[in-house]
Amino acid sequence: MNNYVVVGVDGSASSRSAVRWAASYAASQATSLVLVHAGVSPELSTGDDAGRGRASSARARSTLATSRVIAHAAAGASLPVETVLTPAPPDEALTDWGKNACMIVVGSRRRGGFARAVLGSVSNVVATHALCPVAVVPAPHPVRPPSSDTGTDAPPAPVVVGIDFSSDTDDSVLAVAFAQAARLGVGLHAVHAYTPPDSSPALSGYIQFGPQRGPSASAQRWLDSILAPWSHKYPAVEITTAVVDDYPSHAILADATHAQLIVVGSRSRGAISPLFTGSASRAVLHHAAIPTIIVPSITRPTDIATEQQSTDQRSSG
Repeated sequence: MNNYVVVGVDGSASSRSAVRWAASYAASQATSLVLVHAGVSPELSTGDDAGRGRASSARARSTLATSRVIAHAAAGASLPVETVLTPAPPDEALTDWGKNACMIVVGSRRRGGFARAVLGSVSNVVATHALCPVAVVPAPHPVRPPSSDTGTDAPPAPVVVGIDFSSDTDDSVLAVAFAQAARLGVGLHAVHAYTPPDSSPALSGYIQFGPQRGPSASAQRWLDSILAPWSHKYPAVEITTAVVDDYPSHAILADATHAQLIVVGSRSRGAISPLFTGSASRAVLHHAAIPTIIVPSITRPTDIATEQQSTDQRSSG
């Protein structure tokens, strides 16, 4: 059963932000949290290597203990928390634990889009290979209070979802986006870039654009049609839309300026370098200043069903 949220920890500021976000999410889903500290060499028995191994393991266990405290501070002491210490590389460990998770959460240091795309990162690899949604949380990023507790008259920041006419992923993306908006008690803003500006022929084969379907009115009708069934499933979620002539990543990031969460899909399954596949979602991932959920091209139906059932039960209660 997919009944936990897994988060990667390493003691960094971005890791702490990820733990807080993951703990809040796990508590809202009435599920458990698994803290994974990976890449720690096993303790060796002799020589200087033994001392280094013991010191490394001790630091990792201390980091896990601190992360547990952070998780309970964010979500309450009743949140079930499991800790995992493994010598496996972080991307492999998280992807492996994610096989039976409802979500993987990782931190992001936001070192710059092009450098991260070329050099790679744990968040890039996990988002490419995971079978469940992956939340990437930048640092610093405090967990926002529920919309009813903001203490201001300003409307709560919405969830922004990017829709790119990919029929095999839109249902999964919208399922996650609507469930997140319902969980947070906020509106959903759907962004669709229906046609790109002129681009260099050398890059046109690698960059994902929205569908070229004629005038914006036609794209708006298409967007309204795919949102309609979801609005019936989630009547409490207020929906707004934007149909623009732009690169998808530009459009999503522009509209996410006043949002609290971004949800985008990814077609990549790791067959080609992540620099050139799923470029719209990766551009958002590299530059977003707020948490971003990447929904993979193959998302288990049970994940979506569980998320919807959990949301429906809380709404009826």
